[in-house]
Amino acid sequence: MLLTFGLRLADAIVSRLPARAAYLLADVGGDAWHRLAPRRRALVTANLARVSRAIGRPDSGRRLRRLVRDAFRAHARYYVELLRYRTYGPEHVREHIGIDDWDRLEGELRGQATVIALPHLGNFEPLGNFLGLHGLPATAPIEEIEPPGLFEFIMARRASGSASVQVVPLSRARRPMFDALRRGEMVALVADRDISGDGLPVTLFGHPTTLPAGPATLTLLGGARLMTARVLRVAPDQFRGSGTWLDVELSGDRRADIATMTQRIAERFEAAIAEAPEQWWGAFQPIWPDLAGGDAS
Repeated sequence: MLLTFGLRLADAIVSRLPARAAYLLADVGGDAWHRLAPRRRALVTANLARVSRAIGRPDSGRRLRRLVRDAFRAHARYYVELLRYRTYGPEHVREHIGIDDWDRLEGELRGQATVIALPHLGNFEPLGNFLGLHGLPATAPIEEIEPPGLFEFIMARRASGSASVQVVPLSRARRPMFDALRRGEMVALVADRDISGDGLPVTLFGHPTTLPAGPATLTLLGGARLMTARVLRVAPDQFRGSGTWLDVELSGDRRADIATMTQRIAERFEAAIAEAPEQWWGAFQPIWPDLAGGDAS
């Protein structure tokens, strides 16, 4: 009951604030979270140190500490945006959300069964508004989290963002996803974290981990094309996305093809995360088995 009240109160306040005030509130909250959550801060530090080392950025000292602080701010901004993006009208979407080379991509996506794999990067939520503005339907599974009240709140906010995006719980997503592909629609999967623990081995930023096989498996079984995408926050309340087809020459060995496609997805995610490591909120969860305790190596 207290959680529900708090979420509704936050929703009522944040969704009505001017953008500048809402982002200031997010930054203050992110700074407080950064100070008051030492274990989470240690995990984010370890994950981002590994990313920084792999892309040639400072992986210790003041520069890393600033990157970690900025990551907490960026993640807090995501939650503020989650409360706000469902209020975006068509004119707001046109002015504040853009996709690179959209004139070409729109024609290629329309009527084409497509699996889109994205990382927990920037904010992909406004993408639903953008697709809805252009009349492109999509299905998006959502991870079921605890407590149930928080999951229901987040699912309701995502579902209300665009009538063209069908949001479904991950545990019941198989049939809706295949139905969407049969209709020539899109399925969007956030796939930079192996939630179930049964993913495929990949190398990510030079170290072994696992990623879910879902995007590759769904692509092959659903007769779809595979695209990797990312949506970055380029300024407060301004988002820019891109999407690139990922075509792999198939060998006929389904297991080998799924493994190859999953590694290629990992490589695309590396490139996207390298653009703005502070916006990778996947870093707030265990990614590599050897860093689960937050000890960088």
